[in-house]
Amino acid sequence: MTEWIIKEHPDFFKDLDKLGVKELQNFYEKKKKIRDNPVRQKHLSGGSNCYREPITDNIRLIYYVEKYTIWLLTIGLHKRAFKDYLKRLHSLKEQFGL
Repeated sequence: MTEWIIKEHPDFFKDLDKLGVKELQNFYEKKKKIRDNPVRQKHLSGGSNCYREPITDNIRLIYYVEKYTIWLLTIGLHKRAFKDYLKRLHSLKEQFGL
């Protein structure tokens, strides 16, 4: 069984600060499921190996899978998360040479 490592984009914690208690609880439950099987959700167009995970009806978590690492890119309101994820993916690739 593959041992996945979860890392966060430097701005990801700013996103978490904006969530309420219920959303944070949902996030931590979904994070466990993602660690078990990161490619189980819908693949996003525009970014290879990027996936989305619904947290609530209007909040999405978007993450990037690279080898054995899961990079949490953004979490927030649906429209905002999709707007931010490509910028964060690009900055990750520049910063870490992914």
